Amino acid sequence: MNRLAVVRVRGRVDVRKDVQDTLKMLNLTKANHCVIIDDRDSFEGMLQKVKDYVTYGPIDIDTLTKLISKWGRLEGDVRITDEYVKEKTGKDLVSFCKDFLEFKTELSDLNMKKVFRLHPPHKGYEATKKPFILGGTLGKRDAEINGLIQKMI
Repeated sequence: MNRLAVVRVRGRVDVRKDVQDTLKMLNLTKANHCVIIDDRDSFEGMLQKVKDYVTYGPIDIDTLTKLISKWGRLEGDVRITDEYVKEKTGKDLVSFCKDFLEFKTELSDLNMKKVFRLHPPHKGYEATKKPFILGGTLGKRDAEINGLIQKMI
């Protein structure tokens, strides 16, 4: 199993009710929000339903470490620091992320929010109405998701 990063690309206008409910279940309420999920069959079905509004792919350790250190937030919009991670888990941030990708720990161990509120990507999206395989942004994009998230950090 892998951890998948899911980024909402399109906004909230003219979204069908069932797609809107699925996006809400994934905690993707606004554009440029990102969540980390695992690739269970139930999530695969949800991603198939919302593929015209999100892009997703497996996240690597470097991107995850930067994402948590820059955009990871606790309740009250408090930034996550390396000292906080060490206090809560006894590990530094890099080893925590490594264990997280190997399913030994969870993000909830840090009591952090599930969603990362990112900026739009530097130099913009390719095309927000086309799938990734046709030169757009939407749908499954495998390892290229890391490049997109790096542009959004």
